[in-house]
Amino acid sequence: MRTHILATAAAAAALLAIPGVSSAQTNVTVSTSVTNFCGIGLANVAGGNVAVANGARQKVTTLRMSCNSATGANLTSSAQNGDFKSAGGVLINYDWDLVVPEIPSLGFAPVDTWPGSPAIVTNSGGYSQKLADGIFADLFLNLCYNVPGGAGVGGTQGDPSNPGSSGCAASPSGPGAASAPAGTYTEVFTFALNPA
Repeated sequence: MRTHILATAAAAAALLAIPGVSSAQTNVTVSTSVTNFCGIGLANVAGGNVAVANGARQKVTTLRMSCNSATGANLTSSAQNGDFKSAGGVLINYDWDLVVPEIPSLGFAPVDTWPGSPAIVTNSGGYSQKLADGIFADLFLNLCYNVPGGAGVGGTQGDPSNPGSSGCAASPSGPGAASAPAGTYTEVFTFALNPA
């Protein structure tokens, strides 16, 4: 009997020497939310000044656009004056176009503007992963340097003496750039990108 007790005590001592095994559990819960966002900004300014003398289509700036929206995006492009305008109110007509290689439907072909001309609204045509990641758009201007001043209110009459222009029409109240008085002429372009 005594031997049995000693054996039991030895077995208990052996059990105490083995490290205890325990189990553990850790839960990590991660959640995320996706919201509509649209952003637009200048990626590059090719030139703050547009050369009048050469009268050719000129790249002015590159925009970077991104929009994560299930319905796609609308781009609203507007020109403040509709013509380049001097401090004295003299206008120089131009046409403008926007080239968006990744999503051409967001761009527009050369078109004339005039004071009070409506904004141009283009659409991405639905969701695009490329647009969500960010794409580029190039703004081009073409000063209508051979178009004389006239009483028109804009239009799409091309200037055959200027092959780069397909949207120049007679300026509403100013000369063409070739005969404009010396000075500084400015125009303000605004671009707004929103979920469609």
